[in-house]
Amino acid sequence: MIDNNIDDELLAKFFENNRIDDIPDDGFSNRVMHHLPKHNEWINTLWTAACAIAIVIYFIIRNGFNVIKLAIFNIFGDVSGAAVSFKWGDLTPILIYIGIVTVTLVAAYNVIMRERHIV
Repeated sequence: MIDNNIDDELLAKFFENNRIDDIPDDGFSNRVMHHLPKHNEWINTLWTAACAIAIVIYFIIRNGFNVIKLAIFNIFGDVSGAAVSFKWGDLTPILIYIGIVTVTLVAAYNVIMRERHIV
């Protein structure tokens, strides 16, 4: 991490010392910009609206509300089934200890890494 900070500082100093303010072009950039074709924003807006309407129509035709409802019910059924079928008798003291140690180590690692980023 320290090497990255040093590299960032060196790059910042390099670009600060070697900055080019403006390149004189006697108005060339402005003339080029005025000769570029104008964008037709109304065509983009119309195309976006047409696609949005087509998506909504397709969603309604293909019965999208029932598909979403069925997916939500399936997820709820899977979660509730998993919660009901959990057996507490399979947990041994060593598994509980390993879980507590793992959670503690991960929390400590996150705190240490957060402190290093702040400094």
